[in-house]
Amino acid sequence: MNNKSEISYYPEIMSFIEAQIISNFKASYGKELQVFCKTGELSSGLRNIINENHLKIKDIDDFATSVPPLNLDIFAIITDGNKFEILILEIKKTKSVGLNQWSQLVGYCIVSNARFGLLINIDAGASLRLIDLLQNDINISTIQRIKAQGNNSVHILGMMEWNSMTKNIEYSNLGSVPSISKLCNLIWERFNEDFQS
Repeated sequence: MNNKSEISYYPEIMSFIEAQIISNFKASYGKELQVFCKTGELSSGLRNIINENHLKIKDIDDFATSVPPLNLDIFAIITDGNKFEILILEIKKTKSVGLNQWSQLVGYCIVSNARFGLLINIDAGASLRLIDLLQNDINISTIQRIKAQGNNSVHILGMMEWNSMTKNIEYSNLGSVPSISKLCNLIWERFNEDFQS
């Protein structure tokens, strides 16, 4: 039995996610992306990423300043240099992830206003109940929020597995983000919304 804690997997998962997003985006669209991952408190972590990398992206400073303090397993800024998206990764190491863990990811995305979220279980998958929900109810993995100010938001989520032997993501085909390539497609659509209308 592997007794490593889930925290000990964070560095390899972060490196994998960064490399996969960058290479998938480049292969599919011929465009460069930057991906900056961190663990811990979201607001101060975002400001550190911005300052350390001298990011000059519209609205990113306002976002980092206004986001509530949240302690997260892993979060990332994904940017093409003009626009950015926030990805939250909730990492678990349990026999099967269920609705409690999914609800935690949903809550983090809603509170932070992050568009993308992934629930990743180490060396295991999802409970039968969560699988049933994610396969049969699109509203549980694509959440549309209507806000009073008119700034509506969407949160797009998925569930994947981390294989600690191969150090690779195994896709479970659960949720609205079933793969890294699908995540890149969604980011591409988001970054090009102005040109599609």
